[in-house]
Amino acid sequence: MKTLERLETFLVVAECGSYTEAAKRLYCSQPTISHHIQQLEEQFHADLFHRAGKQVRLTEQGEIVLDYAKRMTGLVREASIKVKQSLSRQERILSVYVSNYISGYYFPGILTHYHRSFPEQLLEIYTYCYDDLRRSLLDGKTNLAFLPIYPEDNQLHTQFDAFTLFEEELALVVPAGHPWTSRKILYMRDLQGETILLPQSRYMCQYIEDQLRRHGVTVRFLQMSNFGMIKESVKAGLGIAFLPGEVIKAEMDRGELAPVRVSSLAIKRKNGFVIRKQKQLTEEELTFCREVETYFRAQ
Repeated sequence: MKTLERLETFLVVAECGSYTEAAKRLYCSQPTISHHIQQLEEQFHADLFHRAGKQVRLTEQGEIVLDYAKRMTGLVREASIKVKQSLSRQERILSVYVSNYISGYYFPGILTHYHRSFPEQLLEIYTYCYDDLRRSLLDGKTNLAFLPIYPEDNQLHTQFDAFTLFEEELALVVPAGHPWTSRKILYMRDLQGETILLPQSRYMCQYIEDQLRRHGVTVRFLQMSNFGMIKESVKAGLGIAFLPGEVIKAEMDRGELAPVRVSSLAIKRKNGFVIRKQKQLTEEELTFCREVETYFRAQ
């Protein structure tokens, strides 16, 4: 099985002529690609590629391996088809792990998009808060998850490769009728002594706290269970908060909440998916990731 995975990597490198592009297509790190090719070259006792900067091309020995690799992977695909036909009454279920935020605000559109292309694929969707989803990843319950990406989470990034789907700016949100809504722009000094409501994610809390501290602003932080509770608390006048635009869209349309701009302050967050290092995803998982990427490119 390891040899087959290496051959599949070899085929992608041969097709695109680049380790970097192959890593993008297979959703893994470039060192993983290099390691697979190195292992094949050790196995065949021959160089399979000529290296010229970031581009590679097949050697004579590589051409020989390419021919057999195509045959072998073709036989595996043929066997897979035969097995699926023999198990036609048994359907393969794809399990998807996703954060509460992405599932609540983006997955309805994603699933509609995906189902149009793959109407027969069965899905199991597991949603968690960031910390619980992170724990599922580290405990080995899944090799793939869709979630906010925090550079501060060193332990997660040590074991997983991260791929960004979109970046969003967190707006400072105040209740309708707040004096700040009449101003075109706020300054950092305006935030001094204010009460900032934060979600439970310690990485998001850490990031917001660091941003304000870097500007020398002293505020009071209060923690809430989730974005929904934060919105209700802001509307009730218990504090202000930094929230993603998707979270407050409905409240803005109804005139219940308003975003205000703060000079010299931009709090941004990346969202995407992570894949366990050195782990080959299934065909269904790869297809789902590509469809999600297609969905966000179209937005």
